[in-house]
Amino acid sequence: MIKNACAVLLCSRGTPMFLSGDEFGDTRFGNNNPYCQDNIISWLDWTLLEKNQELFRFFQYMIQFRKDHPVIRKNLEASLTGLPYASIHGVRPNEPDYSPDSHVICVLFAGYDPSKAKEDLVYLAVNTYWEPVTLTLPPLPNGLNWKIAVNTGDPVQNYFSRGHMPGAERNIPMKERSVIVLEV
Repeated sequence: MIKNACAVLLCSRGTPMFLSGDEFGDTRFGNNNPYCQDNIISWLDWTLLEKNQELFRFFQYMIQFRKDHPVIRKNLEASLTGLPYASIHGVRPNEPDYSPDSHVICVLFAGYDPSKAKEDLVYLAVNTYWEPVTLTLPPLPNGLNWKIAVNTGDPVQNYFSRGHMPGAERNIPMKERSVIVLEV
């Protein structure tokens, strides 16, 4: 669940708010207000950095992903694909479900990055349900294809480096309580 929170925060507009130690699983024993305690609750347990290296590497990856995709942080020039700069989706494109029973929300960020002279498209999908769902991705014009950058529901590999990202079919399975991040 920590990876889910990390992926969602780092793929959101605004300043991501993390507490020191989140990147290596220092939970403060669940105490969210330890500022006035000078004891083990407020001290950083640096031994967790060594113990939770995979979580730490995931945070590093997500920070770099955010840096590589300015469309997450700000509005770019309008996308040449005709997609809006931000749009909300459900399990199907352009069908957000705002009902109390909804468990899936997806956000598409789209823009043209003139500094790289290319489209910058990022799709964030969040499944909060305890059952898997099948996600239908928005179609892409001009021969562009979705690639999976992050899948917290994958028990083998949660994130993929550029050049090794698997392509995504139009319909993709999404595990329970997971986050998938795609790019073009």
